[in-house]
Amino acid sequence: MDVAGAKNTWSSRLLLVLSLALSFLAPFAVVAVVENARIARWEKYGFAPGDTLLWWDNGVYSMRSAIAWRSKGFTAPEIGQWQAMDIPPAEAREWIDARADVAAAAEWRRYAFAPGKAAEWIRFEFSTGDAIAWRKHGFDAGEAAAWRQKGMSPAQAAKARLSGGMP
Repeated sequence: MDVAGAKNTWSSRLLLVLSLALSFLAPFAVVAVVENARIARWEKYGFAPGDTLLWWDNGVYSMRSAIAWRSKGFTAPEIGQWQAMDIPPAEAREWIDARADVAAAAEWRRYAFAPGKAAEWIRFEFSTGDAIAWRKHGFDAGEAAAWRQKGMSPAQAAKARLSGGMP
């Protein structure tokens, strides 16, 4: 092989290596620029760059959603389970105010208890199952607690109430 042929091979290899490097670096640079622009947009709404990345790491890519969660007092790491149970920010705050964690909130929701009503049952130390039984017989949490204190079951209390009995 002559010197000219070797030179052409070397330049071809260099061109190939540069092309491969650029095929990686160009998309990487574009993504970095776009990400920095998105972070700058979030900064206008009071999110620090590290906070923005934390929200993204926790699956919140919408600034509107992040603002909704943050306005209810949540941080990015706290919302994962609430989102997994499809509980919106305002309702999640109500459940927390009712002293219910995510699992308890999901259980109460499953049986159509609103956070405020569930809070009453929780305050009187009723389990979800007991609350369902008492509610089925037409009692609210306060009434049920009074009848339960007398040692009556929901069915017994319902019969007593129909006969004019008082807790």
